[in-house]
Amino acid sequence: MTAMHRCLRLAHYASGDVPPHSCFELDTESTREPLQGEVLVEVQWLSMDPFPRLAMRGEASMAPQLPLGTVMLGRGVGRVLRSADAAFGVGDAVAGELGWRERACVPAQGLRKVDPTLAPVELSLGLLGPSGLTAYFCVERIAPPQPGQTILVSAAAGSVGATACRLAALRGARVVAAAWGQTQCRYLSDALGVDAVVDIAGPVPLADSLRAACPNGIDVFLDGVGGLLHDAAMDNLNVGARVVVYGLISSYGESGRADIGPRHLLRIIQRRVHIDGFLVGDHAAQFADALAQLATWYHEGRLLAPQHVSHGLEAVPAAFAALFAAAQPGKQLVKL
Repeated sequence: MTAMHRCLRLAHYASGDVPPHSCFELDTESTREPLQGEVLVEVQWLSMDPFPRLAMRGEASMAPQLPLGTVMLGRGVGRVLRSADAAFGVGDAVAGELGWRERACVPAQGLRKVDPTLAPVELSLGLLGPSGLTAYFCVERIAPPQPGQTILVSAAAGSVGATACRLAALRGARVVAAAWGQTQCRYLSDALGVDAVVDIAGPVPLADSLRAACPNGIDVFLDGVGGLLHDAAMDNLNVGARVVVYGLISSYGESGRADIGPRHLLRIIQRRVHIDGFLVGDHAAQFADALAQLATWYHEGRLLAPQHVSHGLEAVPAAFAALFAAAQPGKQLVKL
């Protein structure tokens, strides 16, 4: 009898900014044996990340579209059950693109080993994975704030933003954190101890709230959101400010636009602003050193690894949708 496992497929393309539960269908698929160069992984944790939203818009203006009926994209970490690749053995913990499924037969070259003695394996999806690496390279390498300078971190209650806030504080910067709603803002003030918080969903107009939080302007802006926050921040940049754009989550939905347009060009010229687009994969040659440093700071208590955990494959659609609304603070994970 053929072994089966459960998966979540894309049933409908999403309309609106928050993808509804009806976009996904809980289904089963055969658990096949790995071919040469593949491994079979038991998926233990799934990472909730915004990028799959781009593949379910119904048009390919920003990213290739996932065909309907296909298992949803997604990063995960799990345990090797069977291996047809010499680099991986049975029982190894691995992380990579596994999809929203309970078992995944995938090419070995797309996986990385995870050391379970270094930290809990799920941290390989957050602080000791793409999120932590993005924060590390943005803050430590591309636009390191100087002591006393003001850094604005967007989506600051998420896994990238929370780590970026801590790294900037360790460098002596004045950290202003932008987040969505009272729960996220309280977390940033109470747990992370940032210097000021901007509530994007608050009653005060965003432009006024940002000016009050940054009375001396903004020297570094880490932007993973775009949209209205981007516009307000650009109005408050200091001469010589640095902007790192690593995401545009406000544009991922049906109503979003990928290109912010030319309206900031005069301001960029007048204030001699330096803007970098960021893709974490460009820094792959330095991943090992960066992860070692992040792990050291984590064990020393300098960095935190906040997480919000949901349970079971059935919980994935709601956990994913929360990314585009008022998610709980920390890295959004689903434990299978």
